[in-house]
Amino acid sequence: MRAVILALTAMGLSACATTNSGPGPNGPAWTEIEISEGMCYGRCPVYLIRVTPDDRYQLTGVFFTRHDGETSGTLDAGSFQRLAAVLQAHDAAFLPADITRYNPVTCGSSFASDMPSFRLSLTDANGRQDILWHPGCAESPYRDALTQIRAGVREAYDYETLIAPKR
Repeated sequence: MRAVILALTAMGLSACATTNSGPGPNGPAWTEIEISEGMCYGRCPVYLIRVTPDDRYQLTGVFFTRHDGETSGTLDAGSFQRLAAVLQAHDAAFLPADITRYNPVTCGSSFASDMPSFRLSLTDANGRQDILWHPGCAESPYRDALTQIRAGVREAYDYETLIAPKR
C-alpha cells in the first residue's frame, strides 16, 4: 500500500513539471514573448515587439518610436532568456489578465488616466496568456512587480536603442 501511495505521489508531481526553455531548471516553455505599450496624453512611444527563443524580434512602431512601421532583426544573444528570467523572477505567468480601472479588485480605487498601457503576452504550446496593465492603477497589489517587469524587459530588448525616440 505504501509503495502505491509513493508511486501515485511521484506521478502526480511529475504532471506538474514544465519543459525548460527559460532560465533555471523549470522555466516555462514560452515560444514567444510579446510586449506592447499604448498611448498616453503625451509623446509616449506606442509599439509592439515580439521576441522568440532564437533572439529574433519583430517590432511595430506606431507613434513616437525611433522607427515607425515594421522592422525586424536579431537581438543580442541570450535576450530571450533574459526576458524570460525577468518574467519568472516576478511570477508573470501568475498575474491576472486584467489589471485596469475596469477591474477594481486588481486596480484599486485610485486611477490616473494619462498613463500608457502595458500589455504582456506569453505564448507556449498550450496557447497565449495576455496580461493588460494600466500603470495608473496606483493601489494595485501588482504595481511593484509590473513596474519592475517593465523596466527589466525594456533593458533585455534594449528599449533605449531600438524603440525610444532619439533625444
